[in-house]
Amino acid sequence: MKMKTKKLTILSGALLTALILSSCGLAAPAEPTQDPNVVFTQVAETVMVSMTQTSEAMPPTPTPVPTTPPLPTQPPVPTVDVQATQAVIPTQPIGPTPTTQKFGASARWLSSNPADGSTFSNSEDFSLAICMLNDGSTNWDNTVYLEWVDGYRLWNDTIYFYVDHDTTIEPGEKWCFTLPSVAPADAGSYVSYWNMYNEEKKYMAQVYFPFNVQ
Repeated sequence: MKMKTKKLTILSGALLTALILSSCGLAAPAEPTQDPNVVFTQVAETVMVSMTQTSEAMPPTPTPVPTTPPLPTQPPVPTVDVQATQAVIPTQPIGPTPTTQKFGASARWLSSNPADGSTFSNSEDFSLAICMLNDGSTNWDNTVYLEWVDGYRLWNDTIYFYVDHDTTIEPGEKWCFTLPSVAPADAGSYVSYWNMYNEEKKYMAQVYFPFNVQ
């Protein structure tokens, strides 16, 4: 009887211990849950740290060296064509030059006085001497003449000037025609053109006289 009572006491104690342990397990507090905002912040910080470490591990991008643009160079200095910029004034040969004797009636200009390009006052009276060389093979007489053909007419309506009467100009000799002249009333530049002919109206030469009026 005592043996049975002892076994019941031991069994009751074991059951009581099991209940106590079970109640202790049930009463254990649950693991606390994390705040989602905190978790998101931690993940973002982790990603930023990872990106920073990746960028630091990459080699630096070389900075392009600025290139200096070439300095502008001056264009070549243009050359000036003196002949193209100056007005061309017709001029006759200066002074006598060696000539070849021509066959028949022929003449060549030697000089003018006043000289080509002379300047006169308005309506000034002057005398123009035009000297011609007989470089042909015939004599000149009073049938040889100068005739005004173009430009300014120097003396009123007179357009013919002849070799003097009883005068013979042989080949190689010269004759100077004297033309009474009056300068124009208006200022400017003028040219008077004359042709030389013999009695048969054979053309021998042309002369011109450029002058100015101020």
